[in-house]
Amino acid sequence: MTHPGSMPPRETTDAIERQAIAWMSQVAAGRMTQADGAAMRRWCEADPAHRAALAAARRQWTLLGAAGQLVAARAPSASQPSTTPRAQREPRFAPGRRALFGGALGFTAVAAAAMVHPPLGLWPSLGELRADHRTGIGERRKVTLAEGVTVELNTRSGIVVREGRVPLQEIELIAGEAAIEVRDARIRTVVEAGAGRLTARPGPLGPHALFALRRQGARVVVVCLEGRLEVAHAAGGVLLEAHQQLDWNERAHGPVATLAGAELARRVAWREGYLRFVDTPLGEVIDEINRYRPGQVVLLDGQLAARQMTGRFQIGGLDLAIVQMKQSLGLKVRSLPGGVVLLG
Repeated sequence: MTHPGSMPPRETTDAIERQAIAWMSQVAAGRMTQADGAAMRRWCEADPAHRAALAAARRQWTLLGAAGQLVAARAPSASQPSTTPRAQREPRFAPGRRALFGGALGFTAVAAAAMVHPPLGLWPSLGELRADHRTGIGERRKVTLAEGVTVELNTRSGIVVREGRVPLQEIELIAGEAAIEVRDARIRTVVEAGAGRLTARPGPLGPHALFALRRQGARVVVVCLEGRLEVAHAAGGVLLEAHQQLDWNERAHGPVATLAGAELARRVAWREGYLRFVDTPLGEVIDEINRYRPGQVVLLDGQLAARQMTGRFQIGGLDLAIVQMKQSLGLKVRSLPGGVVLLG
């Protein structure tokens, strides 16, 4: 019997580690389905120990792969003549150490790649596993970090909240999109996203600051909605006023752009539960829909990607957007299991 405050039994820890290894094995074998990915995500979110165990299992896979590579490199090449008498050689059907380690190495490479870039977003990536707050496919969530600081997460987004004494609040956007609202100017709010670091400042109309930022890999786009933002980047600092936008990557940042009312509303339409497109290339529309919808929409004819589309779609009903593509652009639609839709 476990008493309050006592350490959990050893079997519990072992069971968590075994489950983490089982997940990694399933990922590497390519057997993950949509339901499996959802189950793995729920398992990771149920307990911080689960996320830690999965990260540890991935590290073990990587170490195994490195060891296999080393052994394979030191093993004699199959093309070199052997001095061992034929009768003493291994039978041709028996796998040798190189084959075993080579298989482990390939298995590890597949597992590592799948964990870093999960296909179709079926399970959380390694970066997402370290998030303190994270949203799944099509999910939006509002989180109050401190009195006066609120973060609204869009689909497939994650943030890390770093420990700091009030009035300092530090946030890192790992991936996805977030809108951050600061209602108390006494709280210094700092947000890191890729190669940039921004600090919220009150504007001339009051202490309120509101901004939205989106991160896709190394590229980050931030829009200042209210107040001011000080952006620090290796390429130079920038001060953003309300209704201004800035984008950056690891090497440089772009020029400051002032957004008109319609464009500004389009950028943050997700906060109201909608996606808005105005003369947007079909390829970009499909990429955006795939962020919110389980499965994958695939455009079979690349020449159609440049065709433009205008529309306003509710995030909770994006299949209607596919119907509109079919009708307005004359596309053929084929639905497959797992939420996969082929357009051509």
